[in-house]
Amino acid sequence: MIDLSTKAAKRFRIKWSDLKPRSCDYWKIDVEMFGRVPMLLIVHEYTLFTLVRRKSMFRSPLDISGEILRTCPWYRFKGEPTLGKNNNPKLTGSINEMKRLIWGMYSPEQINAVEMSINQTPFSYLSHGKESYGTPFEAVESYATGQMPWL
Repeated sequence: MIDLSTKAAKRFRIKWSDLKPRSCDYWKIDVEMFGRVPMLLIVHEYTLFTLVRRKSMFRSPLDISGEILRTCPWYRFKGEPTLGKNNNPKLTGSINEMKRLIWGMYSPEQINAVEMSINQTPFSYLSHGKESYGTPFEAVESYATGQMPWL
């Protein structure tokens, strides 16, 4: 259910090379510094829907699964949370776009504004045709109804 970037694995003191690469209906975790505060970008692979949380809220990356299930009732996960590593370069590129979008603009107290800014931005990763970019909010609607033309 949770795939880590190299930065996130390092923050949680997990050896990234020991994790198995995978790509599916999982959440990718990456780290971005807001000033001196490490924040987690928790990104759903299919929709790019993003949660932003302080790293200090979680002792283990598996603790993040409870937060995901609590705040995203549309997510269709069944089973025990597992860890893997993010090996999808297209997804990593979109996460880097998100980081550039928010870099230096927000403080750790503005988590809601950060999430809204990201989830309302069109991304090429969500396109289902030339120049028809989608936003994470639109993608969640498609995901919830089972209609994801970009997959």
